[in-house]
Amino acid sequence: MRKNDSIKACGKTLDYEIVYSKKRRKAAIVVCPDLKVEFRAPHGLSREAIREMVQKKSGWVWEKLDWFEANRLPSQEKRYIDGEMYLYLGKEYTLKILHMDGIKKYFASFNGSELTVFIPEAVPEELKSILVKKAVWDFYRDCAESDVDRLLKVYSDKLKISLPVFKVKHQKRRWGSCSADNVLRINFQLMMAPPEQLEYVVVHELCHVKEKNHSARFWKLVGELMPGYEVHRKSLKKDGWRYVL
Repeated sequence: MRKNDSIKACGKTLDYEIVYSKKRRKAAIVVCPDLKVEFRAPHGLSREAIREMVQKKSGWVWEKLDWFEANRLPSQEKRYIDGEMYLYLGKEYTLKILHMDGIKKYFASFNGSELTVFIPEAVPEELKSILVKKAVWDFYRDCAESDVDRLLKVYSDKLKISLPVFKVKHQKRRWGSCSADNVLRINFQLMMAPPEQLEYVVVHELCHVKEKNHSARFWKLVGELMPGYEVHRKSLKKDGWRYVL
């Protein structure tokens, strides 16, 4: 559950979003590179208590916001036009758009160093970028479904559990999740990352089938399945801003 709130701090209005979670035990304030502020709260923590905690940390929050503003990353919003660069498994490919006679549906595929999107010749110019976006998203989604399925089969066997149900989705805030009924959701934008980062997220969420929190037992289990996962976890945190479709 999410709620928006704000306080007056240091003579300015500080806007933030409260993100409640039944799994969370401790509260945390997160300042994101896009200048959004999240207060991640255990279920049931009152708004008054949250405001008091944000007020106490407001100086630190403003410092982080100022730093991100001064070091703002370039926009990663895609325009879906010829010549744009797209990451796939950690490598960059140039987008090439081709109009073709005789096809009824758009689709994408790799051609050497290019990610090529084919669209019907008769498509109006104003619909071109919309269809290209759909083709690219479908392509990444299909690739993710195949890779996630392969990884889950390998690691479910190692974990000695049944293969869980999974879905690949476009998500703005999460790389993956595991629901209470053990349905895994993996962000298909991870196909832009080096393969080890996708593998880490799959292992992470799969371990939540056995351990629902981030306890020492959980991290021990992750390490047993994927020794050296810490490197890929740090790399994902460092480079994840680049993985945007």
